[in-house]
Amino acid sequence: MEYDNLFIQSDIEKEGNAQIILDQLNDSELRKGKVFVFSNIQDGLWHFVRVNETERYMRDQEVQVFDLVEGENKIFAFLKALGDEVYNCTGDEFAFSTKDFPEYETFFFMVVKSAESEFAGRKLNCYKEFHLSEEGFFYFKDNPRSRYKSDWFIN
Repeated sequence: MEYDNLFIQSDIEKEGNAQIILDQLNDSELRKGKVFVFSNIQDGLWHFVRVNETERYMRDQEVQVFDLVEGENKIFAFLKALGDEVYNCTGDEFAFSTKDFPEYETFFFMVVKSAESEFAGRKLNCYKEFHLSEEGFFYFKDNPRSRYKSDWFIN
């Protein structure tokens, strides 16, 4: 009996491209022109991340890669409920421009769960995107539950 379709799989699990992503991440030439996103949600569940027009289904501790576009880029982490995009702290895409960072050829982000959203007077967990330095990204990827240095956060 086939049970694969009963389990929710992230895009990496469905596509089987984890090694390709890691190869790009670990090769300074292959990662040029890319946006890497590390999911550091810490709940073991799945969520969506969209960079520009490309949407991926991710789970905790996964890295996904997206194509960087010249000029404005947008990143947004969320869940879907009844056709709506929910569970993002701001409800707005995190936007950045390559023109503001001419020294970067690769961009690194981390998605975390934060208690920033408020509903009926209570703080709720929601997803938040952080722009990281290369050093910070690799440190968090290898040590997701560790302390951090504030200079790893770009904006």
